[in-house]
Amino acid sequence: MITMTFTLKNREKTITNTSMEDCVKAFVSEYEEAENEIESIRLDQSDDPNEYFIISGKKSAKQWYDSIKKGVIK
Repeated sequence: MITMTFTLKNREKTITNTSMEDCVKAFVSEYEEAENEIESIRLDQSDDPNEYFIISGKKSAKQWYDSIKKGVIK
């Protein structure tokens, strides 16, 4: 399982699913209006809480998010 935490302007949304693409699909279906608020994304994909990936910066996070949404990054 993969957990993605989307840091938005004044809140965070955490979604767990089987893939990054499925996490993004779930985010779009629930919070599509907040797509332009994404400031960073944290990706956890193991049972070890010390193993994670963060993409930060509004422009970088949005580009990475869009790439997953289009299926370029899986």
